[in-house]
Parts: sequence; structure tokens; C-alpha cells
Amino acid sequence: MAFTQWNPNHIIKFNSAVSYDFLEYYQNILDKQIKMNEERIPHQTFAGSSFRCDRRSWFRIRGVAPDVVDVPDRSLEFAAQIGTDCHRVIQSNLSRALKENWIDVDTYIKSINFPYEYEITPDASGFESQVTIVDPPVRFSCDGLIRWNDTYYLLEIKTSEFSAWHDMTSPKAEHIDQVKCYATLLQLHKVLFLYQDRQYGDLKCYEVSVTDADMDVVNRRIAYVLDMVRKNIAPDPLPKGDKWCTKHMCPYFNKCSEYGR
Repeated sequence: MAFTQWNPNHIIKFNSAVSYDFLEYYQNILDKQIKMNEERIPHQTFAGSSFRCDRRSWFRIRGVAPDVVDVPDRSLEFAAQIGTDCHRVIQSNLSRALKENWIDVDTYIKSINFPYEYEITPDASGFESQVTIVDPPVRFSCDGLIRWNDTYYLLEIKTSEFSAWHDMTSPKAEHIDQVKCYATLLQLHKVLFLYQDRQYGDLKCYEVSVTDADMDVVNRRIAYVLDMVRKNIAPDPLPKGDKWCTKHMCPYFNKCSEYGR
């Protein structure tokens, strides 16, 4: 059996009392920010990012506070920030190159028979639009809307660690569930996923079609969860063993356990 020589360099994070104090100071800043963000009560709306779990949507719409964060996950927060930066670069490049084929979301919504009362809030970058629908209560951000070969596509940008990106041959199932919600509300049947590896910046792109049957399922699930909210009955959680149904992935994991899984 071969042994790897122990190298302590990766655990040497400071070399003096001052450097230790300053490191602790900054890490405490990060931990407080993460804890505040993770424990904040979300908007009482459906969110595409959590749409695949009816119980998680049920908690959100009822205004339930997430679980208390015991140990803030700095690596997860850092990955999310890198992902946001990658989004901005991609959106900036595409909006400049596509010009009039980079479609303003509000302009698009006004051009269709949109049945909902809504509000559009552009984010600080100006590339991404947050759509808030009053009834049913839904709130989501649209990464982009493009016209490609005379067809409108919902653009969904995702970033991933290299190992997951390298093995990817199709969009992740949880991401498809997410965009089906967006596409249904925006009445779009075509989606382009653009995946970027966060380490080297390489890209993969996949097209997905959202059928009328898919849209019917989304609308029925929205109606079902709202009915469960009115009745104060918890919907079934995701199947046992689902990777989303973990303390690491779900902000309601502990509270959900109280209802049984």
C-alpha cells in the first residue's frame, strides 16, 4: 500500500496573532451575511428554483421561516457568487451581440395574451428581469429571452463545478422542472440551457421543448399547492432518497421532518 506524504501547508491559514485575528474577523462577516440570507423569510410565492417540491412551495407560500443555520456554508455561498458573476458576463456578451434579438421581457409579455397581473423589476445589471405575478403568487428571475432563427427561446444559464459539468450530457432533471414553471407562465415552448464550468469557463448548450401537457402539469401543481395552503394540509414531500431532500439542499429540512417524510 502506498502512502501520501502529509503536507501541512493546506491547513496553515495564518502566521501571526494579527493575521489570525483578521482572518477570524472577515470569516465572521461572511458567516453573519450567510446566516442572515439563509434564515430570511422568503416571499410568499412560488419560486421556480424550488418548484419541484410541493411541500417546499407550501412552506414558502405560508410564510414559514427557514431552519436556523447551524454552520454557514461559505463554499456554497462562494459558488453562488461566482455563478452570479458568470451570468452577468454571459448576459452582457449576448445582449450586445444579439441586439434586437435580445428581447426585453416586459415588451414580450405585453405582446402576448398574458392573463396575469404582474410587475417587472430589472436587476442592477440591467440584463435580468424579475417577474412577480399576483395570482397565482409566483416570483422568478428570467436569465434571458432571445429570438433565434425567428423563434423565441427562454434562456436559462447555469454554472457547475468542473466534475459535474464534465460528465454532463443533458440538462439536470431539477433544472428542467424549474424552467417548465417559467416557460408555462411565459407561454414559451422552447428553452435553451447554457451551462458553464465555473473552473475553466467551458460551455455546453442543450435545447428543451416544453409541451402543452407539461404546462398542464405545472398549472395543476400550482392549483394543488394553493389548495393545500387553504386547507392547511402539508403536501407530500419528494420521494425518499431524493438528493434535494437533505439538510444541505433544503432550507426547510428540519421543519419538514416534523410532518413526516
